[in-house]
Parts: sequence; structure tokens; C-alpha cells
Amino acid sequence: MVITRDEAGQDGNFALEGEYEVQLVDGKKIKVKPVFQLLKEYSSEFTPEVTSKICHVHPSAIINLARDIARNKEKTLVPVGMGPNHFFNNDLKDRAIFFVCALTKNIGYHGGNIGSYAGNYRGAYFNGLPRYLVEDPFDIEVDKTKPPKIKKYYKMESAHYYNYGDRPLRVGNKLFTGKTHMPTPTKFMWFANGNSILGNIKWHYDVVLNTLPKIDAIVVNEWWWTASCEYADVVFPVDSWAEFKYPDFTAAVTNPFLQIYPKTPLKRVNDSRGDIEVLAGVGKALADVTGLNNFKDYWKFVHENNVEVYLQRIIDGSTALKGYRIEKLEEDAEKGIPALLMTRTYPKIMGWEQSNENKPHYTKTGRLEFYRDEDEFIEYGENIPVHREPVDATFYEPNVIVCGTPGIIRPKQPEGYGIDRNDLSTEVRQVRNVVVSPIDLVKTSHPRRKDGWTHIYITPKYRHGAHTTPVDTDLMAIWFGPFGDPHRYDKRMPWVGEGYVDINPADAKALGIEDGDYVHIDGDPQDRPYRGWKEGTEEYKIARCMLRARYYRGLPRGIARSWFHMYVATFGSVKAHETNPDKLARNPLTNYQAMFRYGSHQSATRAWLRPTLMTDSL
Repeated sequence: MVITRDEAGQDGNFALEGEYEVQLVDGKKIKVKPVFQLLKEYSSEFTPEVTSKICHVHPSAIINLARDIARNKEKTLVPVGMGPNHFFNNDLKDRAIFFVCALTKNIGYHGGNIGSYAGNYRGAYFNGLPRYLVEDPFDIEVDKTKPPKIKKYYKMESAHYYNYGDRPLRVGNKLFTGKTHMPTPTKFMWFANGNSILGNIKWHYDVVLNTLPKIDAIVVNEWWWTASCEYADVVFPVDSWAEFKYPDFTAAVTNPFLQIYPKTPLKRVNDSRGDIEVLAGVGKALADVTGLNNFKDYWKFVHENNVEVYLQRIIDGSTALKGYRIEKLEEDAEKGIPALLMTRTYPKIMGWEQSNENKPHYTKTGRLEFYRDEDEFIEYGENIPVHREPVDATFYEPNVIVCGTPGIIRPKQPEGYGIDRNDLSTEVRQVRNVVVSPIDLVKTSHPRRKDGWTHIYITPKYRHGAHTTPVDTDLMAIWFGPFGDPHRYDKRMPWVGEGYVDINPADAKALGIEDGDYVHIDGDPQDRPYRGWKEGTEEYKIARCMLRARYYRGLPRGIARSWFHMYVATFGSVKAHETNPDKLARNPLTNYQAMFRYGSHQSATRAWLRPTLMTDSL
């Protein structure tokens, strides 16, 4: 019996378990199993006792959690933070969460759902954005009453490749980056609202020392002087949200509001401009240089102080905003009156139509798909939502596929890629499909453990700093950790506060570390703090992480933690604290203030490329 998308959500006498024999069109007979049967067999190997050993959690806690979720159908909310969404195997984590919630009827209900935080400055609900982003630059609509002509001339490319040394993923005898994802060498970068995508990027010192020299120019729009500005060729000071002189709006996928940024009467703190003003200004300058008025006309309504035209065009083309007028929205926002997105539910309930009205999911089958039949997923052993160990941050063998059911997955082995099975180097392990049973996983170990590497080092985001907000300001720096001192009586301090690492006291004492000591943190020396480092060089001295140690009983043994937001050491800040009489790590040429004497939390991180996120089939 063939089931199509039209039958999505309908009850039926479907076979969920068992093994069957079916005949193909060529007459050949094969054995098949329903996906539910595959997942049931796979999950059966993860008993509470085995999972307890892997996760260091008591079996009773696992059992109680499972029963609580099952008992609370339509009432169990699984919020997922942005940190786990950045993990190498994050999509497997999501597939597993959806599997648990699908089994327990916790998708698409108020209180029974999955929530994923992904920032609030987003455009996912604005399907009218192309009317602004890809207006045909050779046929510009200057009549504000008419819709623009759309013609796209650009190609999107993930910043991960730039972070990865402007390289695709090529390991052994295979290029794992699909043709549709293939990056081009970065020659010019201009970024705004980009979370300091140079100054606080993973593998920061590799980007600065190995990738940046190949880039012709870096332009940055920024609110404050970050490390991105330190290495930029041009820096445009732009308005913060509190200084906007042009209206704007945003919406997050997890809440039901259209959020308006009205024009503010507040004076600008500095001589800044709006982001859109900067773009329009450069466009006008290009028009003057080239004699082509297209550069100027593309920003016609900015020059006329009437950007509402662009906002209205986006509104008119966006399904969830139909009928709104930007002037009324801005007027209401100034009075504190909110605007709702027209997404049918309040609060926002993702999946509501599918679970309550049996509408198909936005997949090929119309159902939540727990089996991927794309060739790449089968080849990499991820056709079902398996567990893979972290690619680096694990005590066990990194990135192994954990599966104890023979034949349920059939990944291509390392030898098929021309790779030695025992090669656990950082580049290779991204594509190394080695299967280990759950019961045997705890018998494996990270390859660096034998060399004396003791800790998993995590760098989550700080509660009181949204991504790269300026913890270098004196008050925030003092409050940032336990070592704040406005007088800097200890001149070793780079600033009135400084970077630190939390470590379990028992671990610290075993390593001979006292509370407050300065320590080095070294990642895998294959490629950290950057590829090609050499001890004794100026670059290595600058890039090797040095920070304070804080005793912290809230961390389990073997785990060390630094917060993500601390401003990194740069060439200018290191020269400053080594030559300034007061030892302040502040670049005298730019006033950039580092919170480390040397290196940073990014000295131990690196970029990774995940094969299943670069396929041409999905």
C-alpha cells in the first residue's frame, strides 16, 4: 500500500514493528523493517545501566526522566539553547529530541513542544525580504507605490568555510563538501551585526594568522571597538539600537511578536551612522567614482529619509505581516503597543497545525522523518538518528558512532576513503565512521588522554552578556568574575577584570593549581592555537592562552569552563601590557582593551565541517 503526503496525520493499520519480505519490480525479494522497528532495536542497546556509565548519571535518574516525559503528554517542553545548536553533531541531537517527543506526544502543543533559542535579530518570518535584498540593481523601482523587480545576482555561502581556512572538507581520497556548497576564496569581507565574526570567532588565531593574510580587505560596522576592528581595514561606527534614526523591525521564530525599532529622539553617544546610512553613503561614493547612478538610486529612499518604503515592501511580501502599515506599527511601538505576527497561535506553538489539524509537515513525506534515505546519510551511518560522540570534547574516542545492533547501519569504513582506521587526527576524525557498541564506548579514550591532556574545556556564553556585548567596559569587567579590582593592585591583571577558567578544586589541587593562579590552557597541539605554530615565536606567545584559575565546585571533575565573551589578546594588546608602565593590556593606537594577557578562550577551539550538512541531496 502506497502512503502519500495526502494521508499525513491519518490513522491506519500500519505495520510499525516486525520484519517483512517484499517483492521488487524486477521480481527480486528482499527483507524490510519499518523505521520504528529499526529505532526500537537501536534504542534497546542503551539500557539505563549502560547509558548511566556513558553519561555519568544514575540509572534511576534516567528512568525517572523517561517516565516523567511519558506521563506528561502534551505538557513536556524541551527548550534547546544556542550552545548545543553549535555542537558538531547538533543535528543528531535534534533528531533524537524529536524522536522522544514524537513517541510521547509532545510536538505541536502549548507546553508540549520543542523550543530552540536562536537569537532575536532574525528574518525567518519575512518572506518579503527579497523585495529589499534582491531588487534588480539594473532595473531599480524608484516609484514608492510600486513593487520592486526581483533578480538575484549573489550566491550564499556559509561563513564556516572562511573559519575553516577558506577550505572545503577534503580528507583521504574524497571531497566531502558537495558541489552546491563549494566555497570560493574570500577576498573581501564586510560584516555588520555579525557577533565579531573575526575577533571572537572559533579558532581565532588560526583565522588571523593563516586566513586573514589572504584576504584583501576587511570592513566592519560595529558599536564598540572589538578585536574584529583591531584587524579591520575600515571600521564604520554605527548606531546601537537605542540610537536608531531610521525605523526597523525584527521577529524571532519562537515568539509571536513583530518587534519594531522606532526612531529615537535620544542623541547619539558618538559620531555614528545607521547601518543603512553607511551602505547608502558608500553607494553614493561609488556613483560619484563610476558615474553610474544605479549605486545611488539603489538607496534612493535612504537618501530621502524615507526607509519606510523598503519596510513596507517587505511587509507587503510577507505572509505573516499582511495588512500592516509601517507608519501605524511605528506609532504603536512608541506607545508600547505590540504587534502580533499572523501565525495563528499565541503564544507561538511550532507544529500546531500538524498536530492539531493533521496538516503535513514540511518534509518530502509530510511526516516527521526518522529515516534519511539520501546516499550520503547512509554512507556516513546516520540514516537513523544515531548517537555520535563529540568530535573533540569527550573522554571517549571522538566522533565514533555508538551502535550495538549489527547491520542496522552500514557506514563506509575509513579504509574506503584511503584512511588508516587508527588515524584519530583532528581533520580525519570529522569523516571517520567507526562503530562502537554502547557497552564498549566507555572502554575507549580520547587519543590525547595518553599524552597527559586531562580536561574537557567548554566555552559557553555568559548570563550577563549577549554574545559579544562589551564586557570590556569597566563596570562589567569588574563584575564579570571573582578577580575584579578597580585599583588593579596586582599589575599582572590586563584590566580591572580578566579572563578565568573554572575548575573543580580536587582537579586543581591534583595539578598543583591554587585558587587564583595564572595557568596556561593548551588544546590539541596538532592545530591549536593555530596551524603551523612554533614554540618561541612572537605569534605563539600572543596566541597561547593564559588566564586565572577559579576553584568552582559546581563543575564535575574533568571539566573546565571559561565564558565566551572575554576580549581576546591581540598583537596590540600584548605589546601594550609588555611595554606600558602600568602593564595595562590596552592598545595605545586604538584603545582596544583585552581581558587576557595572552591568548583567549578561543586558543583551544577550532573550526569543523560536518559532512551531512554539506550534501547535494538534502
